Amino acid sequence: MFLLNIIAALLPENKDKNRFSNVSAYDSSRVHLTTNDEGDSDYINANYMPGYGNASRQYIAAQGPLPSTVNDFWSMVWEKRSQAIVMVTNCTESGKVKCEQYWPLDYTPCLYGNLLVTVKSEDTFPSWTLREFNKDTSETRTVRHFHFTAWPDHGVPAGTEKLIQFRGLIRQHIESSFSAGPTIVHCSAGVGRTGTLIALDVLLQQLHKEKAVGIAAFVKQMRLSRPLMVQTEVTLI
Repeated sequence: MFLLNIIAALLPENKDKNRFSNVSAYDSSRVHLTTNDEGDSDYINANYMPGYGNASRQYIAAQGPLPSTVNDFWSMVWEKRSQAIVMVTNCTESGKVKCEQYWPLDYTPCLYGNLLVTVKSEDTFPSWTLREFNKDTSETRTVRHFHFTAWPDHGVPAGTEKLIQFRGLIRQHIESSFSAGPTIVHCSAGVGRTGTLIALDVLLQQLHKEKAVGIAAFVKQMRLSRPLMVQTEVTLI
């Protein structure tokens, strides 16, 4: 029997790394961070997610960083060699903090742990903002930041056209990136909007290749990797 255990997330040293007490990372698929000291924790609230076909680790679904986990988030981006971060929440919504801003406020470089992050460019559109960051430590790497800004929490964007266009930008970047690691997708909890965006990308690939989609089957597959993926029916529709 396949057990979906949650042990690491509930350890005393890790509990404060979870934004919500009911959304933790399954042990079987969680992302492990590299640790330097024996007592350091390798935990981050993030799971590898399946993609289309045989791609078992095409994405990482993560919660939005907390003030105390921003450095861990950037460590994950670096260690997993991710070249794309997809953000489908705003930092603040309806007066509530949904996600810590984990990139520099302006073009001044900012140090996160041992990574120096610089904003190279920022282009703002009505429904999204595209950014490009440089990450420096022993070498310099570039990561694209796709930030969809018109998606309300526990709701849906006004129409699907903009979201499908946004997904197209991400897919184009993924397919043009050489030897890229998993694409990191996050909202606030890392389950509702995150799951919907991943499902949209995979199911549109399936539709293109097979002329059919298996929505329920893929959502079930995602929920074996991370709890509560795609929280509400209206989100999926």
